[in-house]
Amino acid sequence: MKADKLDLNETLYEPEVRYGYQVSTTRKKIWGKMLEILSVFDEICGRYGLRYWAAYGTLLGAVRHKGFIPWDDDLDVCMPREDYARAAQIMKEELQDPFVWQDLYTNLNQCTPEEVTTTHMLPFAQISNRMTTAISPPAMPPVICQGIWIDIFPLDDGFDGQGLTPEAFQIEKALCAATFGKPELKARLLTPEFDPIMDREDLKAIIDMPMADRFRIFEQMLESVVGVSTMYSYKHGEIFNNSGVFSKSFFDETIRLPFEGIDIPVPGGYHELLTHWYGDYSEPRMSSGGHITIYNPDVPYTDYFENPDKYIDTLKIGID
Repeated sequence: MKADKLDLNETLYEPEVRYGYQVSTTRKKIWGKMLEILSVFDEICGRYGLRYWAAYGTLLGAVRHKGFIPWDDDLDVCMPREDYARAAQIMKEELQDPFVWQDLYTNLNQCTPEEVTTTHMLPFAQISNRMTTAISPPAMPPVICQGIWIDIFPLDDGFDGQGLTPEAFQIEKALCAATFGKPELKARLLTPEFDPIMDREDLKAIIDMPMADRFRIFEQMLESVVGVSTMYSYKHGEIFNNSGVFSKSFFDETIRLPFEGIDIPVPGGYHELLTHWYGDYSEPRMSSGGHITIYNPDVPYTDYFENPDKYIDTLKIGID
């Protein structure tokens, strides 16, 4: 599943108009940093036999644009839960400076309890380049790497009512809410109106645990049901955003599609998957684009925190 060797020549950075959208040199430099991360990630995945595919806007960009969506500013991949769990260990050992594996556990380890918020503690991983800047308000504590990143989403067994039973899915929802829910949601978990199929005292004990311990229990539940369903989902989205489930058969075959001059792995059923996510995706619908993020591909985020006024002209994608 190895992508082509990355060759970032100067033509990548030349400004151009794509689909009526002006793509600046700075935006292209941001893309270049993301492609560098992807190249490192891909090489390690190839050596260890880890499966991954382009996902969300990156998959859409590969299919429709043969590269980034012109107004997009991130790069997403997904992995089956079992590969994701292995990657979490392997990447921490294999990644070399300036690349950093970040997940909920690594971020929590760098924060004081007072600095912990669910805004910053997400149920997926990122690989960041610490010699760049990508700060999404509200900014995380400066001890946490806030460089340009790629997102890595775990694919879990989605609720199909058969292999993953309604009872198991209800437990997943309770554990997810106990980990990421706002205080009022956690309080509601313990009321008679909510039936979590769990002992309430056990659930209360979990809610009172440190966040890392709560998340570990949630992930252990997800790992315990790997392989029982015919469907995949991004579990946090399935539970909180009703993002639905999609057939594992979409991923039975892996093919490669061009992406900014290289080939990247995509699921063979990409058409069905993109239709599930976006409906009719054939015609681009331009948006203001991107995350509300302060980007600088040439300056470490630590420099930005120390002297933000110096970099006042740093590109802000999603605000411009």
